[in-house]
Amino acid sequence: MFWECVLRQKISNMCRLSSFNLTANQLLMLVSLYFTLVMNFPFLSGFIGAITALEQYKLLFLLSVPVLLFSLMILLLSVFSIRYLMKPALIILTLISTLVFYGTLNYGVVFDYGMIENSVETHSAEAMSYLNVELVLFFLGIGVIPALFIYSVNVNYQRFSHELLQRAKLMVVSFLSVCIIAWAYYPSYSAVARNNNYLKKYLVPSQYLSSGYKFARDRLLYSDIEFNIIDATPKLLTSDSQDRQVTVMIVGETARAKNFSHNGYEKDTNQYTQPFDLISFQNMQSCGTATAVSVPCMFSALARENFERRTADNQQNLLDLASLAGVDVLWVDNNGCKGVCARVPTIKIDVNQNNPLCDGEYCQDGVLLEPLREKLANLSAPSTLIVLHMMGSHGPTYFKRYPKEHTVFNPECARSDIQNCSDKQLQNTYDNTIAYTDFVLSQVIESLQELPANTNASMLYVSDHGESLGESGAYLHGFPYALSPDEQREIPMLVWFSDQEAKQAIQQQNKQQCLENIARNNSINHDYIFHSMLGLLKVQSSSYQKELDFFSQCDFPIHDNTLQLAQTKGAK
Repeated sequence: MFWECVLRQKISNMCRLSSFNLTANQLLMLVSLYFTLVMNFPFLSGFIGAITALEQYKLLFLLSVPVLLFSLMILLLSVFSIRYLMKPALIILTLISTLVFYGTLNYGVVFDYGMIENSVETHSAEAMSYLNVELVLFFLGIGVIPALFIYSVNVNYQRFSHELLQRAKLMVVSFLSVCIIAWAYYPSYSAVARNNNYLKKYLVPSQYLSSGYKFARDRLLYSDIEFNIIDATPKLLTSDSQDRQVTVMIVGETARAKNFSHNGYEKDTNQYTQPFDLISFQNMQSCGTATAVSVPCMFSALARENFERRTADNQQNLLDLASLAGVDVLWVDNNGCKGVCARVPTIKIDVNQNNPLCDGEYCQDGVLLEPLREKLANLSAPSTLIVLHMMGSHGPTYFKRYPKEHTVFNPECARSDIQNCSDKQLQNTYDNTIAYTDFVLSQVIESLQELPANTNASMLYVSDHGESLGESGAYLHGFPYALSPDEQREIPMLVWFSDQEAKQAIQQQNKQQCLENIARNNSINHDYIFHSMLGLLKVQSSSYQKELDFFSQCDFPIHDNTLQLAQTKGAK
């Protein structure tokens, strides 16, 4: 009897909700108010905080901020206030905005063009790594319940002409409110906005709608552009000796420079490579703050200032030129090459393979060693380039990036809602990923050391971008470059040469010391990678810029005057 009464009460409550009547304008205003006070809390708090930080400000100016935002929300959401479209559109916007709100509130991320691009190119396993109980509860409370309310209420639509008139009145009132506030406080708004320009990226849903439109326009609406051949006849330079050259380039993921003991970090995160004579570039900057930008950028001839992903995807990159010149190129992928490896031989790591390092969603980077060793055992060309693309330190599930037996620092943060871990737990877990990356690098070097004596071997490791670990409330990566913290832009780069290369360096008046000085004192960025790798690979190209080749600045042996042009397969 008791449960029957409870059931009847629930049904009665649902009926009352479904019989709740609103006009279209009332629903529009209610949702706009919700977006103003809840979804745009990060923007409101940031803008109001900027005002209150001023030495003097008017109280009415402060109070006008939510009124202005509310009026702008009405004008924006009115675009979707067409019968049969209004409720579905408001529900979808509410649900999407909840996820954006969660990301901003907990990780400090903003959904601009770069983040939209990164999100679209994220595979399902990576997306699922962000799933946790807190996110589910947040999504239910902030998104699903309001969406159910929008779905359940009855909207009393009037005939079209009357509805159009009512909507016009609401929009006129909102527009006038915006004009009045702008007229009264334009200088104040202009000053605060100019000094805090980044805050506009926190506006929901306008920021992700405009960024999403631009992304869709670039990917779907623009016609395909012709593939650009920047150099049709690159040449491979060889010396008189019969020495073979092998270069391993390792593209790291989400590694930040400050957590490398090679760069002075107090914790021993580089114990495995410490015995090797590595050169650490301590002032290295990334091209972007997300893989979708940084990886294509570092392999492109385009500089960061004029880098555009669509242009880069449709022109020759470093791998194309090296392959055309006659270098045997192989890309071994554990993270997605973002189109860079589209035209060269590629081995994609199978996450479903029977291997303790793989779990069906990800593989830890030790799996890169087997295809590397197999390639090294079957060298056939005078020059070989092997690129290993790591999973590295990709978050938020840092604890999944290394085997348990490689846990160096405790206690760990074995969860995806990293903002709820202590600083010590989070730092330890991230440092374990760096230590495991260091182990893999040491294994690469040992494999190169086993090559025949007539092999000039070298390794270059560079990360795509850094990571925020709670500094100033920011987590993960992908922030707009101009607004990103140093932790997301300052990355490690390590270079190693075999004994054969080292002997040549000594014969060239210890030029390696010169390179170490550059690594320690000069500012380098991803723009140098394209040109320095061409130099390291001895590829002569019209696209090569010597001033951006940090090896050539010391007249390193790879630019020995005895080098001759070689007639190689692929050269024209």
